[in-house]
Amino acid sequence: MMDTQAPPPEDFSREMDLALGQLASEDLYVRDQAAARLEKLGISATTTLIQALEEHKKPALGIIAKILGRVGDKRAIGPLSQSARSGDEALRLMSVWALAQFRDSEALPALLMEAERPHPVIQSYLASVLGNFQDLRAVPVLSRLTQHSSREVAFHAVAALGELRTPESTRALQRAYRRRDPMIRAMACAALSRRGISPLVASGLLWKMIVGAMVLGLLMFVLVRYYK
Repeated sequence: MMDTQAPPPEDFSREMDLALGQLASEDLYVRDQAAARLEKLGISATTTLIQALEEHKKPALGIIAKILGRVGDKRAIGPLSQSARSGDEALRLMSVWALAQFRDSEALPALLMEAERPHPVIQSYLASVLGNFQDLRAVPVLSRLTQHSSREVAFHAVAALGELRTPESTRALQRAYRRRDPMIRAMACAALSRRGISPLVASGLLWKMIVGAMVLGLLMFVLVRYYK
């Protein structure tokens, strides 16, 4: 969490108003400098930034969400979760990114909810970061995402499941290995191999070979007995 000493109240209020106004500038350099100043203020700016985010009156709300994610004050998790659900496209994307920066269990429910929404860009990003939380609550969502129609979403979900070792994640990886996509199969194979599980077992091919051998053996036995 970023924590810096706030300037005197009069200067602080003036600096906040100036920087928030400059976030709407058409000049990229001015916007970037304003965002950098707000980020430097750290948690002392959190309350004002949250208020701006919740009121939806200030421009450049996506930049405000990004700053809150960089500052890392947990008070912003609730407001960011709300803006991820109800904001416009740009705000939703940046709010999800900001929530993922916390790496905190308190932010996980909102991220899991967003991962279930049919938005491949958000789902792909979340599939790539949910494994970093090392929280088993992510396993059911990631398991479903391994069957996503988007290769990128499914690939990242398989990679994330490789970091979460549970029976459910192993079964999901085995299902992913049976998909036709070579990239998804390769990632699932690598994850299963790290668990000491053979690709033959993962694909069910070993069991089919065993059954086939048993059937062949029984057939040979019958033929030998018949012609004896």
